[in-house]
Amino acid sequence: MLNHLPVLGAPFVALLLAWGLFRQQRDLVRAGLGAAVIVAALTYPVFLTGEPAEHLVEDSAWFDEPRVHEHEERAEAGLIAILITGTIAGLGLWQSRSTRDVNRLFSGATLAGLALSAGLFGWAALAGGEIRHDEVRADAASVTPNESRPDADHD
Repeated sequence: MLNHLPVLGAPFVALLLAWGLFRQQRDLVRAGLGAAVIVAALTYPVFLTGEPAEHLVEDSAWFDEPRVHEHEERAEAGLIAILITGTIAGLGLWQSRSTRDVNRLFSGATLAGLALSAGLFGWAALAGGEIRHDEVRADAASVTPNESRPDADHD
């Protein structure tokens, strides 16, 4: 369940931050920046669970090394993006301490980073789903109900 945190956290935090920017509410923007820092901080431990999980299933009949490697590479790209985003968000929070306004450069860059991270995490999740779910693979054959039965009467 932990691996869903970056996949769901990045877009939800992006929405929170976008809402705060749209409403021009300092507290909402700061909450979005803080949530971005939290998601970034929690994503690294999530990433570290991948290798032990791989070792648990590598002897399974369904294990597909190229698909697992692709998932791992995509997740690493998302990790890098969210860590950079979290750093920018942290700088934005630090800059806006006490009663200072939030710098729009930090908040805008954080929003862009969250959007990029969300896309990368979605892309990684798709690759992860392809490991165990044949139906989400791009090369999955399209089968109609009649074609799936060997005794089906074909015209």
